[in-house]
Amino acid sequence: MIRLRRVIETGPFPLYSRLPPERELSAQLNVSRARLRNALENLEAEGLIWRHVGKGTFIGGGPPPASMPTMLDPTQVSPKELIEARLVIEPAVAAFVASTAGSDDIKKMRHCAARRETATNSEAYNLWDRNFHRAIADASQNPVFISLFERLNVLRSAPSYKRDPMQEPYRSISAREHRDIVESIAARNPIAAFNSMRAHIASVQASFYSWSDMELDAGPVRVEK
Repeated sequence: MIRLRRVIETGPFPLYSRLPPERELSAQLNVSRARLRNALENLEAEGLIWRHVGKGTFIGGGPPPASMPTMLDPTQVSPKELIEARLVIEPAVAAFVASTAGSDDIKKMRHCAARRETATNSEAYNLWDRNFHRAIADASQNPVFISLFERLNVLRSAPSYKRDPMQEPYRSISAREHRDIVESIAARNPIAAFNSMRAHIASVQASFYSWSDMELDAGPVRVEK
């Protein structure tokens, strides 16, 4: 929702200030409250706002991801190659994080997983999914891993990689896999964390092959600017 984004990014509200109540915002922007809620959900997933039940919606939520060095040429990476890379990288990082994650890291992972499960539209669902995987990288406290995950997330946001993942049974299976990953990390069990993450990425891979309209070898990813 362009007008709401403009209000948040360039409007009269300073960082950490509270936005007007939904009924006032919907009236100011001349949109329904249902459409406003969808827009707010997407903006929260992007980190532009955060919401506290009973207190309201606030500007902020963390700075946008910093620009990372280009480790891969995104114009030469197909979705098939991206999934293969995730199968190698993400299980190993999850196993490492089982020994580095603190209580706040675990809390953040659970929060992202829960918000993804309750997302009401595909855009918010995908954003919270990427936030979940980035939270695992952040818990490594290793800038190399964080840079790798940021690059993976950029590639995952490409149009040729996007599909609607909210259909069942994929959504329920994926939610369970995310919970298994978090619990394995929280239990400080690197083997279980590795296996849980690998099973999850393998499930993503199988889902891509099951979508008949997806040509994994069709061509390079076009990265969103």
